[in-house]
Amino acid sequence: MFLKKEEIRTAFTVEQCESCNKESKRKFKDGDFVFKEISSQCDSCKGKLSISKIFGEVIPK
Repeated sequence: MFLKKEEIRTAFTVEQCESCNKESKRKFKDGDFVFKEISSQCDSCKGKLSISKIFGEVIPK
């Protein structure tokens, strides 16, 4: 029988500016969902931010 290596997945959230389309990645926070508007502003143009993606990445041991 073969044993599968354990994988550790970490969830990330991608925030995207509605004005300039700049994206930034951060760790997932409880309550995040796609299309959620974020209270903070874009660093570049001070536009509105919303969540565009939520995904998991495998962290190698």
